[in-house]
Amino acid sequence: MKTYEWAIVGSGIAGISIAEILTRQGHSVVLVEKNDKLASEATRDFHEWLHTGALYTLVPDKLITLRFILGAIDDLIEFYSCYDRMNLIPTESGLTINKAFLGWFDDNYIHFKYRVKGRKITLPWLIGVARSVHLIEKIHQHDWLRRRAGELAPFIEGRRKRVSALIKELLNSKEMFKTVQTPDFTINSRLLLNDMIAKAISDGLDISLDNKVHKIEKHQYYKLLLGSKEDIQAKNVALCTGEGIKYFSDVKTKRSYAPIAVVSGLTKDSKSFVELDYFPKNCINLLTKENGIGLAGGISLSDRSKCDEYLDYVVQKHQEIDPGLKELSRYVGIKTEITFQNQPRGYLYHIVNTDDGVWAVIPGKFTLAFSMAPEFYRRVYKQNPKKHFKTVSNNKSNDIISNTVWMDKYNKSKEDKNGSDKIT
Repeated sequence: MKTYEWAIVGSGIAGISIAEILTRQGHSVVLVEKNDKLASEATRDFHEWLHTGALYTLVPDKLITLRFILGAIDDLIEFYSCYDRMNLIPTESGLTINKAFLGWFDDNYIHFKYRVKGRKITLPWLIGVARSVHLIEKIHQHDWLRRRAGELAPFIEGRRKRVSALIKELLNSKEMFKTVQTPDFTINSRLLLNDMIAKAISDGLDISLDNKVHKIEKHQYYKLLLGSKEDIQAKNVALCTGEGIKYFSDVKTKRSYAPIAVVSGLTKDSKSFVELDYFPKNCINLLTKENGIGLAGGISLSDRSKCDEYLDYVVQKHQEIDPGLKELSRYVGIKTEITFQNQPRGYLYHIVNTDDGVWAVIPGKFTLAFSMAPEFYRRVYKQNPKKHFKTVSNNKSNDIISNTVWMDKYNKSKEDKNGSDKIT
């Protein structure tokens, strides 16, 4: 039996990015997935929103989450720019997207609509909104050519004066919402994953599909992964199985549910947006896709049985905004919160050495994978991974990568309506 240097268990964004970074460096790696396609669980539910930190400017966490996410984008630019379709361009005042070709990212920017009308007596909300708008302005102006994520001084400079001015503006506003365009935008996630897997395969990655790992036995010189289809030997193991990590290590998990409606009837002028309110239930969002399709959602829930009732409310609120909107289908994304050693996962990634040669990895957010994978390599090998390498084109690795749930739901609705007229 071949003994790999690394067995990566789980093929979501965490498993794929770590497999790619290890094979990039010449390590022998096998990616083990219990389903018949890669990226077929949490990464399949992903609604393809790249965070630049804007959404977390309402969180009073001393800018910790913002720093992590800015760092992830720094690493995305530094360690992934060799990919032909990585079309994000850093400038000294924000990020731009190369629209000359279909790439990893779209200039489909998310707009925040903070509820103001009826909230003026809620001073903590107005202060929070003003602070959030100020920080978003700073992200827009961020110097990606020079400043690194740890340097938060530019986000604090002039804050008191600008926040005071914004509070005055909000108090005098007669509008229902204060609307800003954020620096957040959408991802063509399957292009990105396809490119990373193709690169890893060209560097020697082996993939074991339909192979659920039941147990990991520790031997003197290797770990033996007992699988449903085949057993695998490896010197090291990275567990990238989300909630499944608890079966191989001592962790606690908490599950929440993100109900999403796939809707149609959007016009070319429809924009991706999030309505934000002091009362979380009133927070709804819409991410636009191609062909007048969108994803309508809102908050996450702890009780799955309440998801349909909540989606009824969400769709109704969206139809009040756009009467032409129609629901095609709905699904529930599952989010798993995991804590290690009493550390809250939140929106940050965790890399934990749980045993000799065994690591547990939680990405936190899809966006953070571009920082998590290089950091994983740094922690294990005490050096940075390569920044310059050859990429691969004309591949068929997308045959083993699942669609997003929303795309499959959209395809199914078209099939039901038009027989065999499937949109791909």
